[in-house]
Amino acid sequence: MSTGLFLGKSVDPATGALGAPLHLDPRDLLTHGLIVGMTGSGKTGLAIALLEEVLRRGTSVVAIDPKGDLVNLLLQFDRLDAASFEPWIDPAEARRQGLTVAQAAAAEAEKWKQGLAEWGLAPTDVAALRAAVDARVYTPGSDSGLALSVLQSLEAPSVPFDTAAEDLRDEIAAIVSGLLGLVQVDADPLKSREHILLCNLIEHAWRAGRSLTLEDLLGEVVTPPIDKLGALPVETVFPSKDRQGLVMALNGLLASPGFAAWRRGEPIDVDSWLSAEGGRARLNIIYTAHLSDEERLFVTALVLEKVKTWVRRQRGTGELRALVYMDEVFGYFPPHPANPPTKKPLLTLLKQARAQGVGVLLATQNPVDLDYKGLANMGTWMVGKLQTERDRERLRDGLLGAGADAARIDALLDATKKRVFLLHDVHRKGPELLHSRWAMSYLRGPLTREEIEPLMAVRKAEAAAAPVGGSAAAARPAATAPAAPAAPAGPPLAPSPFRHHALRQHGGEVAEAHVFVKAAVRYKGVDGERIVLRAWPVGDGSFAEMLDADALVIDEDALDTAMPAGLRFPELPGAFAAGSKALDKALRERLPDKLSERVLEDPVTGERSRPDETREAFATRLAAAPGAEAKKLEAKLEKRRRDLAAAESDLSTRKKETWVAVGSAILSNIGLFTGRKKSVSLPGGVLTKNRMENTAEARVESAQADIAQLEAQLAELRQVEPSRFVEAVLVPPRNGVKLLRYDLVWVY
Repeated sequence: MSTGLFLGKSVDPATGALGAPLHLDPRDLLTHGLIVGMTGSGKTGLAIALLEEVLRRGTSVVAIDPKGDLVNLLLQFDRLDAASFEPWIDPAEARRQGLTVAQAAAAEAEKWKQGLAEWGLAPTDVAALRAAVDARVYTPGSDSGLALSVLQSLEAPSVPFDTAAEDLRDEIAAIVSGLLGLVQVDADPLKSREHILLCNLIEHAWRAGRSLTLEDLLGEVVTPPIDKLGALPVETVFPSKDRQGLVMALNGLLASPGFAAWRRGEPIDVDSWLSAEGGRARLNIIYTAHLSDEERLFVTALVLEKVKTWVRRQRGTGELRALVYMDEVFGYFPPHPANPPTKKPLLTLLKQARAQGVGVLLATQNPVDLDYKGLANMGTWMVGKLQTERDRERLRDGLLGAGADAARIDALLDATKKRVFLLHDVHRKGPELLHSRWAMSYLRGPLTREEIEPLMAVRKAEAAAAPVGGSAAAARPAATAPAAPAAPAGPPLAPSPFRHHALRQHGGEVAEAHVFVKAAVRYKGVDGERIVLRAWPVGDGSFAEMLDADALVIDEDALDTAMPAGLRFPELPGAFAAGSKALDKALRERLPDKLSERVLEDPVTGERSRPDETREAFATRLAAAPGAEAKKLEAKLEKRRRDLAAAESDLSTRKKETWVAVGSAILSNIGLFTGRKKSVSLPGGVLTKNRMENTAEARVESAQADIAQLEAQLAELRQVEPSRFVEAVLVPPRNGVKLLRYDLVWVY
C-alpha cells in the first residue's frame, strides 16, 4: 500500500483520459484544504474517499456534519451483497425506477462491486477499513445517536486557569453565546449585559477550581458572588430587577422537557476523540442536521473551541496527527464583517494547528462563502464544477495569486465535471486534474436521526453497561435497517395569500420559515431586466428587519409544494400576523437596497460590466463594442478624414493653378529669348498661387498628423486590459424593481 492518500487518478484535460493513480501526501493536509463544487459535482464522494484514506492510515478525525452525508462512512458492506444494501434503499426511489426494493438493492450491490473493482479495490479493503476504525455519531440535543452533554462543559478545567486563560475565555464565550442563543437573548460579547455577566460568573468559578451546573449558574445570576463588572458595581451595570428576565429565560430552558437531552451523554472530550483505543483510528461525527441554526452554531462553536484548546496543548510534529473536517461550511466561516461564534476558532486553527500536526479540511458549494484570510491559509484546493462565473473567478484569482499559470488554470477549470476536480497543492509542481476514486462507503445520501439510531445501538448499549468512568470495548456496529420515522406534524396554518413550499437546503429535520421573493430588476446603465430569486429567513422581528439577514439564492424549480415526511415545523413567526400588506410595503421600500450588485467599471471608457460578467468577458465586449469615448474619437477621426480629402482636393487644384500661372509667366517673358524684351516681368498671380498651394499643403499635413494621432488613441482605447477595471456597487433605482411573486418557504 502506498504511503500516500489514494484519491483517484490523474486526468488528461485535452482528452479526458485517465492516467496514473494520484496520491496525496498526508502531510500536505497540515497546510489545510478546501473542497469546493456545486451540487452534483461529486464533492461529497471525494470528501468521503479522502476521509477513508486518512482513517485507514490510523489518523483520527473530528467531522462536523450539518447535512447528514458523513454518516455514510458507517455504511461499509464488505460482503457487497444485496442483503447489506436493502435496508438503506429508498422505496419511493425504487418505485420511480420501476424496481422493487430487493431489485434496487441487488442493482446497488452490483454497482458498488464493479465500481470498487474498477479502482483496484476489493471487499477485503472494505473489511480492513471497518476493522481499523472506531466510528461514533454524536447527536447533541437528541438520543438517536450518542448523546453529547454540551453543558458538562461548565465543569472546571483540569489545568490552572492562568496557564490557558485565552483559550478558556474563548470556550466560556462560546458556551455563553450558545446558551443565550437558545433563549433568544442578544449575545453580543461587548454590548450584552447578559453575556458579560455570565462570562464573568463562569470565569470566577473556574479560577477557583469550581464546576458549575446550569442550576448553579442561575442561582449566581440571582445573587452574584462578584462585586464588580469591570470598574463598576454589578448593581450599576445590571440591576437585580433587570436580571430577572435572564433568570426566567434560563429557568424556562431548565424546565423544558426537550432540553433534558442537552444535559445527558458524554462530555466534549477531544482527548478521547483523538486518542483511539487498541490502535484503531477514531471517527467522531458531530451530527447537527436535526438542529436549528442557533443550536448548530452553539454546538459547532463549542466543539471547535474545545479542539482549539486541545491543539494548543500538544507537542509539535511534522506528521498529520488528526484531521478536523467540516461539511457545508456555509454560514460558519463567512467573509468580513460577519462574525459568527464559529469563525474565530476556525481561523485560529487554520493559522496555528499545523505546528501541532492537525489539519483542517472544509467543504462548500460556493467559495464566496469563505473568509478571505481563511482561503489564504489553505494549501490544498480541490475544485469541482462551479455554479456561477463569480465562483469561478474567485477561485481563479486565488489560484493565480498562488503563482499558477492563467492559461492552464482556465483549461483545467473548463475540464472539470462530475467527479473530476482541479487539484492545486502548494507542495506539488503545479495544478492538475483529479478523477476521484470510488468510495468504499455506500453513498446513500443524508441520513436522518431515526436512521442513525440503529447504527449506534450497539455502542449505546456498551456505554450504558460500562461502569461510571470506564470505557466500553471498541466495536463497530453492523449497518441495519433504520427505525420508522415519526408521523409528520405538518406546517402551521399560514394567513392568506401565503402558500406553503418546501426547499431542501441542508437536509435537516427542523424547517425554518423564509420568504421567497421573485423580482425583475433593472439597473441604471445595464440593458434589459434581470430576474432575481431570493429567500430571506424570518426571525422574531418585522418583515423590514427580515431583509437585514443574509438571503439564499435559490432555484425556483427546486420549490416543492409537498412537505417531506418527518419534517418538523416551529410556530409561524409573528411577522406573518401582519399579513401580506406589511410584506409588500417592506419589499417595495427596502428591496432595491438589498439587490445591489458588484460590477466592474472601466475608468478609461466609463463603461460598467453586467452583473456576474467576468473581467475577460467584459474586456472582450468593450473591445467589440466601443463605448462613448471611442465613439467620440471615431466621429473626430471621420471628420478629419473628410477634412483631409477636401484638403487634398484643394491642394491638387492649387497645384494646377500654380502651373497655369507659371506657364502664363513664361509666355509673357518669351521676348527675352528673341531679344524683343529687355527685362523680366513676373505676373502677381504666380506668387499668389504659390502661397495658396503652400497653405493647402499645410492643411493636408495637419489633417494627416491629426488622423495618425486619433488612430493611435483609438487603437489604445480598443486594447482593453482587464486589470485596469475597478469594482463598483450597482444599486437599482426605486422604480427599477418589479415584484413578480412572494411566498412562504420552509427551508430544511
